[in-house]
Amino acid sequence: MPKLISIGYAVPEQVVTQREVFDTLKYPNPFWKLYRDSGIEKRHFWVPLSRVRQLSFQEQQEEYMRGAIELSKQAAIRCLDGRHPEAIKCLVFASCTGFAPGPTIGHFLAKELSLFSDTYITNIASQGCEAGFPGIKRAFDFTSTSGKASLVVTCELASCSYFPELDGKPDPENHYELLRSNAIFADAAVAGLVGFDDDPRHPFIIDMETYTNTDYLYALGYVWRDGRLRVLLSRGIPELAAEVTGVAVSRLLERNKLKIKDIENWVIHGAGGSVLDRIRDSLGLDESQVALSRETLRLFGNTSSTSVGITGKRLMLEEKEPKGYCAMVSVGPGMTGGATLLHFG
Repeated sequence: MPKLISIGYAVPEQVVTQREVFDTLKYPNPFWKLYRDSGIEKRHFWVPLSRVRQLSFQEQQEEYMRGAIELSKQAAIRCLDGRHPEAIKCLVFASCTGFAPGPTIGHFLAKELSLFSDTYITNIASQGCEAGFPGIKRAFDFTSTSGKASLVVTCELASCSYFPELDGKPDPENHYELLRSNAIFADAAVAGLVGFDDDPRHPFIIDMETYTNTDYLYALGYVWRDGRLRVLLSRGIPELAAEVTGVAVSRLLERNKLKIKDIENWVIHGAGGSVLDRIRDSLGLDESQVALSRETLRLFGNTSSTSVGITGKRLMLEEKEPKGYCAMVSVGPGMTGGATLLHFG
């Protein structure tokens, strides 16, 4: 059975506090409460805040190409941790915050990492915050059938998809969706190695389950507006996230004859403080069980599809090695919830 052998992540050098973001975007002071109470302390951005409002769509995509290749390479190298890349026969790359029509970021990564020419390259576009889930599924399927290692890389650069607003006049559309999205999203890259080994610290990938409710197609994602990507962010996301993830988790556990109490470790997408609250309550978890995911949100913000990877890496680095079952919970547009069952030991 394939294992999640290693995880590596990388974030841009630029670190900004919530106050710095708010002041730079020049929002009126009454809106500060939204940023202050987001559960986020600081975030990392590839594009400096001093430039983020000035870039054309063309310039945004040029920055995306540079940033995605560089950060993804850093994450992959940290994931491999000295392992030779010759064993990797499948490379999966996922992202929603920019475009690389071809060659794709996956092709550039294959060159940067010196992967062999017979490596299968798969690119997953526009899956949003949930993209890590189908990435792992693709790697799991390939490794299960071929017996060869796979590398999954996700990279999200929210700073390369900023939609301009007038100074002091936030757009009230959809309950100020741009203002709310600018309060949470950030940049990062994550890489995960799927393969086989005998190390008990590396969890087996036991099973996966997905659930999509297409009644909510227009609740989350991007739309085209004035030749740019503009975020689509419903105010009802916390409730919808709890609904779709609840179904996915329930089906996964039932199929494996497990209960919530059997899961010792939880890795949940840090979409926002209220999203974590709703998922916690929906699953009947204690606050301690979502503490690690909440800490990832506090330190890095909502890094979209890379969020569960960062939390997973921090779980594997804890002084007390994780034991037993672990559930990784993802959520994204569609609306889609994903649940991955892992087992340590």
